Amino acid sequence: MSRIKACFYLPVRGNDGRDLQLEIASVEDLCFEHFDGWTMSGYFKGTWRMETGEKSLDTSAVYQVILDERQLPLLEKILLNFKTQTAQEAIYLEVDRDIDVRFI
Repeated sequence: MSRIKACFYLPVRGNDGRDLQLEIASVEDLCFEHFDGWTMSGYFKGTWRMETGEKSLDTSAVYQVILDERQLPLLEKILLNFKTQTAQEAIYLEVDRDIDVRFI
């Protein structure tokens, strides 16, 4: 089994200012169900150039999950669903391969 670490950012507010905690809770539940857990490492601020050229400033919750590489399409599907439900233009996903993860 080849394990990877995935890091993703979920904005806490939508582009319209709507609170996204329910949608984030759904992602957390699905990550627990399919990957046996998740870690939220804090909140980060960042900007994104919208398709319109406007600058968008987001505060995002940063999550990490450890999963089998074969499960990566499932994580992408979960994040795509979040993106669709929240009308975000993009969700940041970083994948680290060749890591040595141990749960001791």
